[in-house]
Amino acid sequence: MELINLIHKELPQIQCGRCGTPGCKQYAQAIVNGDPHDRCVPGGEKTLKNLNTILKKNIKKVDIEYGPTIKEQKVSIIEEECIGCKKCIDACPVDAIVGSANMMHSVIDDICTGCELCIEPCPVDCIEIVSASTKSINKARNASQYFFDLKESLSNDKKRSKLKNFSDENLNISKTINTQISNRNIDKSMNLKNMQIHIAQKDLKSIHELSDDAVDELIKNKSD
Repeated sequence: MELINLIHKELPQIQCGRCGTPGCKQYAQAIVNGDPHDRCVPGGEKTLKNLNTILKKNIKKVDIEYGPTIKEQKVSIIEEECIGCKKCIDACPVDAIVGSANMMHSVIDDICTGCELCIEPCPVDCIEIVSASTKSINKARNASQYFFDLKESLSNDKKRSKLKNFSDENLNISKTINTQISNRNIDKSMNLKNMQIHIAQKDLKSIHELSDDAVDELIKNKSD
């Protein structure tokens, strides 16, 4: 346990999952169990050097296939564009996003680590990355393990699945995020319409106990 804590202390506490484990504490445990300690791209050369010292090893470079890196950043929700789908809330590893279903969501700035996990699930592309001061980001990341563990404990055995450690997938996610940020070309009206149809279908089946065929016919008639 002492070695796990030493390793964990050197990790950047972003809880981004890019190393192939759900969070920093899990990666520290995985390293002790034999996983390579060069997978923390956000931690960079500094983290690798410190881990080399602790583990008495000499890996020369960070494995960039587990990238890209994460800068001193947080995220912000464009509130007037938010449709309240809660996908970002489910994705956030530290519960830094609050809001109810079909209501506007907001980011708790003091907790957000800038991990970017909320961006890809957003169906209307209303989440932006914003720069943060070193003091602000260090405050959030230093407390992140507490909030990560708290969310895990409140999930009642429903554990957040590991982010697949396929390098191509990590890089593709990053490319998609960067494209969305630089070019907001998502059909938000269509996404909103599809979300409303999905909610209506769910209610018609669960509350009114209509069959699939009856629901489809009703939706079709209303759409025509």
